[in-house]
Amino acid sequence: MPSYEWLIEKGIGETRAALLADDSIIQARIETDSSALRAGSIIDVRLSDSANATGRTLATTDKGDSVWVASVPRALTQGSLLRVEIIREAVTERGIIKPPHARPALPDALLKEGASLEMRVKASGYPVSYQQNHQADRLEKLGWSEVIEQARCGDIDFPGGRLRMALTPALTLFDIDGHLGSLDLALKGTEATAKALTLFDIGGSIGIDIPGLSGKSDRQKVAECLDQHLPPPFERTGVNGFGFLQIIRQKKRPSLPEQIAAYPIEHEARQLLRQACRAKGAGKRILTASHFVIDCLNRHPDWLEALARESAAEIILKADPMRPIYQGDVAVEFPAF
Repeated sequence: MPSYEWLIEKGIGETRAALLADDSIIQARIETDSSALRAGSIIDVRLSDSANATGRTLATTDKGDSVWVASVPRALTQGSLLRVEIIREAVTERGIIKPPHARPALPDALLKEGASLEMRVKASGYPVSYQQNHQADRLEKLGWSEVIEQARCGDIDFPGGRLRMALTPALTLFDIDGHLGSLDLALKGTEATAKALTLFDIGGSIGIDIPGLSGKSDRQKVAECLDQHLPPPFERTGVNGFGFLQIIRQKKRPSLPEQIAAYPIEHEARQLLRQACRAKGAGKRILTASHFVIDCLNRHPDWLEALARESAAEIILKADPMRPIYQGDVAVEFPAF
């Protein structure tokens, strides 16, 4: 049996957590400090509209944020106050923010905030360790940057092939490609997809495009492979004659790829801060990045103040308009004696 452990790192602007199994990252999670309504929160909302065709009713919080509420009691009308539980956090797709989903709370439910990432990790039952900036970077040693890059670009290699992951408004799509025989490629690609779903916390509607399957027996083997490697609960179709399989998993919050795609500049700014926190030496920290990233850092003086405290050094920002947003770097200017 593998040995499991959660490793948490509290960074500037975000908390990072990885579930390790025998020194491999099998789950990667990020929660930003700006996370709004978490799943599990109990709040009061005011109904602002009648139910739509899906049976959901639009409501607003006391801060004016929108929430979709399912199964609103018929006796309640527009303007009524209702206590609800958040069951899915807000999701951003191509610049459009889809409001959180909620349902009426139990009659005796008290107002509360949903569990943070740290709280959920501690409740998992696995041992929990913390990593500080002055300690050895276990996350990086175990491949954290590679995991983040996979989530960002959508390319995930496996022995003999590659997954290409695409985020669409309807579903998260995985395309399997490679040079193996058709059944071997389908099985290895399906196993890799199952691991990616767990790694990135991908829920909702998911599709897998599986090439080259010639018969019903092969399609059944691929479906059974998914059942073997993807932890329940989930629902799936069989593999159809066109090599397509659809999965439905519970979705409580945005997946890691969705988080990065929704706010790529903020994400890269926080990764640059992580790099700066771990830079060696006592001199000034010079952060060079795309002007978009630098502008983001300037809009968050609290992040820069936290970095200055953490490093006990002056922070200098340099914008390079020729750089992609994901190519920032940190230099340390050692003091002259």
